[in-house]
Amino acid sequence: MLNTNAFHNILNVLIALSTSMIAVLLATGCTQFADGTLECSQSFIGPSFAAAAAAALSTLKIIINITRDGVGGLIKPQPPVDK
Repeated sequence: MLNTNAFHNILNVLIALSTSMIAVLLATGCTQFADGTLECSQSFIGPSFAAAAAAALSTLKIIINITRDGVGGLIKPQPPVDK
């Protein structure tokens, strides 16, 4: 079983990958307008998928932090890592 720190770092990687979905969307047929909006009628993936994935993973990460360290743990200094 993964410890919370390992799972936390896996979520960091997944968040980074999900936010890079813009590149995937553009590669699969979306076009970006001058105002930054995406038009994805030619793509099989919608931009709402990337936004929902990033939001869900980020929320899960915060929930894990609160479960592990409590609400106060979100702002307290982290202890040094033992070698």
